[in-house]
Amino acid sequence: MSVAERGKTKVNPWGVTVYWGEDEPGSMPLINDKTKVCKDICRWREYVKVPDIRKVPMDWSRAVEDTRRIRGEGRLSIAMMASGLFEQTHALMGFEDVFIAMLEEPEAMHELLDCILDFKLNWCRMLVENCRPDAVLFHDDWGSKKSLFVSRDTWAAFFKERYRKIYGYLRENGVLVIHHADCYCETIAEDMAEIGVDVWQGVTPENNIPKMQKRLRGKMAFMGGLDASVIDVPDHKEDIIRGEVRRACEEYVPGGGFIPCLTYGGDDGSIYPEVDEIVKDEIAKWSRAYFHS
Repeated sequence: MSVAERGKTKVNPWGVTVYWGEDEPGSMPLINDKTKVCKDICRWREYVKVPDIRKVPMDWSRAVEDTRRIRGEGRLSIAMMASGLFEQTHALMGFEDVFIAMLEEPEAMHELLDCILDFKLNWCRMLVENCRPDAVLFHDDWGSKKSLFVSRDTWAAFFKERYRKIYGYLRENGVLVIHHADCYCETIAEDMAEIGVDVWQGVTPENNIPKMQKRLRGKMAFMGGLDASVIDVPDHKEDIIRGEVRRACEEYVPGGGFIPCLTYGGDDGSIYPEVDEIVKDEIAKWSRAYFHS
């Protein structure tokens, strides 16, 4: 999903109308009767025009140079792939239509998802063939704050094996898989590790992180843990931010495989910039005290 400029609307190559409000933290699909791309899942081929990225002229020289430079600095080069399979479907037709299609027209829904899967696999192949990043950060939010959007069986039926193909390809080519989902996914944590997720980025504290650490025993790392709804707010307070950082570090670091950060971003990921600086400073302070104790 292409990102619109703040305060503006744009139509991305999939035909999705994207809008970023002046006072909103990011851009989102704008879906109504006029802008909805896929108006009938049974006729999705008539509505959905998939961009043929293989035919789009691209100059990879900057990406190749950046990858080489980043590695030379001893850091990981990471490519981001926003709009995962689920996010792409609801960008095309809206949440309600997606869930109804899963229930009433599963065959057509599987066909549309296979089409999106082919696009994502082509994009991954182009990344690997041209610059081979160390990791890919793949975005797909599968749940709300407290639950998956669908049952575990439904998630598995529509998404698990498709993601196994994507993540299997990346890992076969030496690329780490970082999956962003800043929501509740505890019930599918083992599935995520099984299909190739190396790092679950965005794990929220509503998930029982210590319990998952014990169950997975290092098979997948957890990145996040900070409650952004408490600290990344207009009237944020430094003592509350530092307290939340300390809470997360003290609760989750001992279990291993945990990277503290705001759930929807790493460095420079907060809505209010000064929050990031306090978070990073407190993590550094806590780390020095922890590792020298």
